[in-house]
Amino acid sequence: MSRGPLAGPDFGHPFLCRLADIPEGGGRGFWFGADTARFGVFVIRQGDAVWAYANSCPHRGTPLDWLPDRFLDRDERHILCATHGARFRIADGFCVSGPCAGGHLRPVEVLRRGARLFLAARQSG
Repeated sequence: MSRGPLAGPDFGHPFLCRLADIPEGGGRGFWFGADTARFGVFVIRQGDAVWAYANSCPHRGTPLDWLPDRFLDRDERHILCATHGARFRIADGFCVSGPCAGGHLRPVEVLRRGARLFLAARQSG
């Protein structure tokens, strides 16, 4: 799992990674802050499209990845919560099954500059 933040010298926002650093049809997680201010973000990539969410289950508040950077189910169709198996749509974070059905993951704004991805602003944990 990656650790942030590194500010882009020409951009001023925390640098996450290059698009190519996220596997096609996969995800990558990032952690920011320390102690009680620590928060996680993950990015899912499909082709040139990316979606980013807070790495926190809306049901329990636990991280979603069951292994570092493993956020998707076996079919790579849904984001999967490692704690209780809830499934979320990639495109909008809507929970389609599990104890938080009908809930949503919290979206995180990511800015793209060419092939580089940046965290848009400080997220609250």
